[in-house]
Amino acid sequence: MSVGEGPVAQDPFWGVVRRRHPDVDLVLLTGRSPLDLPAAEPDDAISLDEARKIERGVDDAYGAIRHLLPPDTPAPTRLWRAADGGHAYLNEKALRNLAGPRAVVTLRALARALQDRGWEVAASGDEARPHLMATNGWIDLDVRSGAAATQLLLAGPVVPVRADDLATLKAER
Repeated sequence: MSVGEGPVAQDPFWGVVRRRHPDVDLVLLTGRSPLDLPAAEPDDAISLDEARKIERGVDDAYGAIRHLLPPDTPAPTRLWRAADGGHAYLNEKALRNLAGPRAVVTLRALARALQDRGWEVAASGDEARPHLMATNGWIDLDVRSGAAATQLLLAGPVVPVRADDLATLKAER
């Protein structure tokens, strides 16, 4: 193959390297190698129904605190994210313009409401950057406030989930 052919020449970075150093052999590996082992499905994966129960639990937990957030807050991002040992179902929300004293008031209200529901609550940070962590033993809440926004994260347990079940859950959302 000549210098001007193939995927190396067409790549914006490696094409320049190839033209400047024609004496160097470059190989771009695209996709999976046939030598790679196929992705293994977890033997102990939870069922699709169990995954749906986790989604409902996390979504319900968000619904239970939704009234404490600013009234114009759009729905959170809901997704399954890979983690050590499997996947966790999350509700994530960036609360723009909720910072400083307003964030402190909101985090205190969240802490009181969750404690009233039996959650374990811990706070750290200061008035400028408050941080609230809470758990009911099954779902974890992490709320961090910065200079311009507050990030809220509700996470279900990390569980092994089959890839086809993750695709089904995503399609159902």
